[in-house]
Amino acid sequence: MNRKPKTVLIVEDSVSAIAGYMQVLETLEIDITPFLASSLSQAVQILKTERVDLVILDLVLPDACGSEVIEGVRALNPGVPILLVTGYPEKFDTMSLEPYRVSGFFAKPFRVEAFGGAVGRFLAPRAGRCCAS
Repeated sequence: MNRKPKTVLIVEDSVSAIAGYMQVLETLEIDITPFLASSLSQAVQILKTERVDLVILDLVLPDACGSEVIEGVRALNPGVPILLVTGYPEKFDTMSLEPYRVSGFFAKPFRVEAFGGAVGRFLAPRAGRCCAS
């Protein structure tokens, strides 16, 4: 059976961070189509036209910061898993992010194994799925 590639929206304004995320995605044995946005406004345009399975979201962008970034994504795709990343963890209280139902929070630099594991959990095919007879 042919499966559609999983789609990941990476919302990040740092070229080096994007390269790191792409390296992590390449290590997973999952067919992934990445979409890249360097601002919230670019992410919104992608979310309006593409089906996205996971969002990797930087909390500090050129055109938005903090909860504003999460709200922008949630407005268009309320149920998508979001992995938050930031180079400024001291600026964010993770408890204040709880109402936004984020799926994970990573401070840069993060452990590649932990981040890759989190990404894999959301993108790996679910075991036990089968057609009803």
